[in-house]
Amino acid sequence: MLSRRRGVNTTMTTINHTSAGEQRGKKRLIHRFSWVSLLVCWLIWVLNAYDREMILRLGPVISKEFSLSPEQWGNIVALIMVALAVLDIPGSIWSDRYGSGWKRARFQVPLVLGYTALSFISGIKAISHGLTAFVLLRVGVNLGAGWGEPVGVSNTAEWWPKEKRGFALGVHHTGYPIGALLSGVGGRPGVFTVSGVGEAVVFATFGEGSWRYCFLLALLVAIPLMIFWAKYSTADRINTLYQHIDSQGLTRPATQESSHVAKGEGMKTFLRTLRNRNISLTAGNTLLTQIVYMGINVVLPPYLYHVSGLSLAASAGLSIIFTLTGTLGQIIWPWLSDSFGRKRTLIVCGLWMSIGIALFYFATNMPRLIAIQLFFGLVANAVWPIYYAMASDSAEERATSTANGIITTAMFIGGGISPLLMGWLIQFGGGWENPAGYIYAFFTMAGCALLGMLLQLMTTDKTPRKAH
Repeated sequence: MLSRRRGVNTTMTTINHTSAGEQRGKKRLIHRFSWVSLLVCWLIWVLNAYDREMILRLGPVISKEFSLSPEQWGNIVALIMVALAVLDIPGSIWSDRYGSGWKRARFQVPLVLGYTALSFISGIKAISHGLTAFVLLRVGVNLGAGWGEPVGVSNTAEWWPKEKRGFALGVHHTGYPIGALLSGVGGRPGVFTVSGVGEAVVFATFGEGSWRYCFLLALLVAIPLMIFWAKYSTADRINTLYQHIDSQGLTRPATQESSHVAKGEGMKTFLRTLRNRNISLTAGNTLLTQIVYMGINVVLPPYLYHVSGLSLAASAGLSIIFTLTGTLGQIIWPWLSDSFGRKRTLIVCGLWMSIGIALFYFATNMPRLIAIQLFFGLVANAVWPIYYAMASDSAEERATSTANGIITTAMFIGGGISPLLMGWLIQFGGGWENPAGYIYAFFTMAGCALLGMLLQLMTTDKTPRKAH
C-alpha cells in the first residue's frame, strides 16, 4: 500500500511542476472518480425522491384501504413529512465525526440501506396491515431519508474541486425531479392522479390492491449500489483524486485527508456553524424560499380550479408547468454560480423569483399563465444546490454536513409554515371562490422571495475562484 502511494505521489509531483504557462493553457479535467461519486450520490437522491414522493402518489388507495377521510389522510401525511426534519442536524453532526471524503461512505451506506429496508418492510402486508404500524414505518423511513439528505450533499461536495462544486450539486439535485417522476405526478389525493412509472408498473401487473409493492423497489436498487459504493469509496481513491485536483490547478475540497469532529465537540461545532453569518443568513433565505416553493404548489391548483374555472384534471396538470423549466434551471444557475459567485447568483434568482410570483397577478388567460410559469420555473428549483454550495463553501472543513443539515432543516421548517400561511391568507381573502385571498398569497410569496434576497445581500461571497 505504501509503495502504491509513493508511486502516485511521485507522478503527481512531476505533474505539479508543469510550468505556469502550460497550466493556464490546458483544459482542466475532472477526474473519473468525481464523476463516479456524483453518479452514485445522484442515484441515491433518485431513490430518496422516489420513496418520499410515492407516499403522496398512493394517497387515494391508502385512504381507501384504511377508510381515511381527506382530513385524516392530511394529518398522517403531515406527521410523516415532519419526520424529515427531526434528525437533520444531530445526524449531520454525527456524520461529521466520521470525517470528510471517503469516510463519509461509512456513514452513508448503512443509512441508505437502513431507510430503504424500512420502506421495504412497510411494503410487506403481513407487517404493515394495520394503520399504526404502517405510519410508524413510514415515519422511520423519513427520519432516515431526511437525515441522509445533507450527508449526500456533503459527500457530493467532497469528491469535487471547490471551483466545480456548484455544477456538481446542481447535477446531483436533478435526481429529485427524476425520482418524483418515477413515483408519479399527481394532483390532490383522491381527486386526480396520474400514475408514475413505479406505480403504473405495479398496478398494471398486480392491481391497485398491491400498492405496497411500490415500496419494495428502492431496496432492490440500493443493495447493489451501496455494496459498490462501500468498496469504491477508499482512502487511496480520494488521495489520488485530490492530487489530480492539485495538478489541474484547482482547489481540493479539504486540505486534510481525514479532518473530523472530535468526540464531545459536536454541539460546539454546531453552535459555531450556526453563528456563521453566511450559513445562518443563507438558512433564513432557504426557509423563505421554501415558503414560496411550497406555497405555489398549495395555491396554484385551487386558484386555477376555483377562480380560473378549469376542471380538476386541467388545474392539476397546468399547475406543474413550471417544473418543465425547473430541471434546466437546476443545472444552469448552479453552474453559473461557480464563476459568477454564489451570492450574486442567489440575489439574481431571488429577485427573479419575486418578480415571477408577482406576475401571477396578471395570469388572466392561458398563454400568460403558461409563460409566467415557465419564467418562474427557471429559478424555482435552481436555488437549492446553490444554498448547499454556499453553506459548504462557508463551513469549516469538518462541519460540511452540519452546515448542510442547517440548510435542510430550514427548508423543511419553511415547508411546514407555508401551507398554514397560504391557507390562512386564502381564508382571510374570502375563501376558495374569492380571488382576493390568492392575490394576498401571491404578493406575500413575492415579499418572502424579496426578503430572502435582502438576507443574502448581507452575506460574504466565499465562492472558490478558478486560477487564471
